[in-house]
Amino acid sequence: MSGRIEALVFPQSAIGCDVIPECDSSSASHASRRQQQPVAIIRIARLWPGAERAAVAALPPVTPVEADPLTDSLEAFGSETTETRAPASARRPVDIRQSTPASTPVPVPRDQRPVTVAVLWLLIAALGGTASAASVWAFRQRLAMPATGSLTIQTTPAGLPVGIDGRSAGITPLTVTLSPASYTVQVGEGGQRRDLTVTISAGSTILQHLELSVPSAAVTPSTGALRIQTEPTGQIVSVDGVDRGASPLTIEALTAGDHSVAVRGARGVLRRTVAVKAGETVSLLVAPVAPSTPAPGWLSVQSPTRLEIREDGKLLGSTDTEQIMLAAGRHEIELANDAAGYRARRSIEVLPGQTTSVPVELPYGAVSINAQPWAEVWINGERIGDTPIANLSRRIGTYEVVFRHPDFGERKETVNVTLRQPVRLGVDMRSK
Repeated sequence: MSGRIEALVFPQSAIGCDVIPECDSSSASHASRRQQQPVAIIRIARLWPGAERAAVAALPPVTPVEADPLTDSLEAFGSETTETRAPASARRPVDIRQSTPASTPVPVPRDQRPVTVAVLWLLIAALGGTASAASVWAFRQRLAMPATGSLTIQTTPAGLPVGIDGRSAGITPLTVTLSPASYTVQVGEGGQRRDLTVTISAGSTILQHLELSVPSAAVTPSTGALRIQTEPTGQIVSVDGVDRGASPLTIEALTAGDHSVAVRGARGVLRRTVAVKAGETVSLLVAPVAPSTPAPGWLSVQSPTRLEIREDGKLLGSTDTEQIMLAAGRHEIELANDAAGYRARRSIEVLPGQTTSVPVELPYGAVSINAQPWAEVWINGERIGDTPIANLSRRIGTYEVVFRHPDFGERKETVNVTLRQPVRLGVDMRSK
């Protein structure tokens, strides 16, 4: 805040007989006995912001006024007891605007201090106005400071990188404070990256929880392997016309496709054609054909989820292969899926020259599904309902989940139901 103070100096004659009734013209005889003493009048204008600097510059110069010795002295006022009041017609009007021209200023004696007091008051008011203006400015600056909001990002699994508007912000779980605005948030890397658009308002707290599947870092293989066992052992094995050694043996890095296998023993040569798949090990058991020895049979395991087939700790194959050749007789096999936490043992009878089928009914796991703001859920083409869906029972395995919203469209996710723990799947339909 600031203000302006104007100091005007008038001679006492200016407020003489027109202001004080007791004054008359007879008191002029006493004017010579007193010195001229000016009267200071201070006028304080209303205080306004930002005017403290202009206050001093806007003040008019203080001009001494020559006093009239006949009317300005205190002796000009007559005594009520000793002197007779002059009639009204004898009173001389006084023009309070009368002043000495600026071209002929009259010095003011040092003992006349009202002007000095006025200047001091002026300085005090100016300093006070400056301090008030500074306080108002600081208060307005505090009001102008924008409020902030917070953003918290959680992911399953944790430890995924987070970027905000293209800049690295840290890894999950992460909480950051942001100014009110819209931000583009990137969570994860590569094919698992999610892009979100988040709008922060003053005082708001936003929580984003994402569940992302972590892809395998291994490169998709282009070759497979072939394991060959014979009865009796020690027979010579050749693949595609190239000798590979005596059985049992495992041949690595075979290109995916059909391969011709020949086993030479004391009873002749037994030939087979085996299909090798990329990333898999195919097991082939070769027994000599003899009247006293039954022919081998085949094993087929049907499961909606991929299972490995082992016997005595040795891998025979997987459910990805339609049939596995086994010696005729009884076998104790183990079916396993380590990712789903599933293991089971079966006792089977393989008949010579026949295929033994083993259907597998997998146990159930639980899955909870949610979407923001909401969505209609379909699992493997079956409509389940609207979110939220809690503790949905499904057999262990991999499922395709489709989310549909009338305003935000359709979104597809993959979920693995296991026996280890309930699975949670959540998506934000508003993000792209």
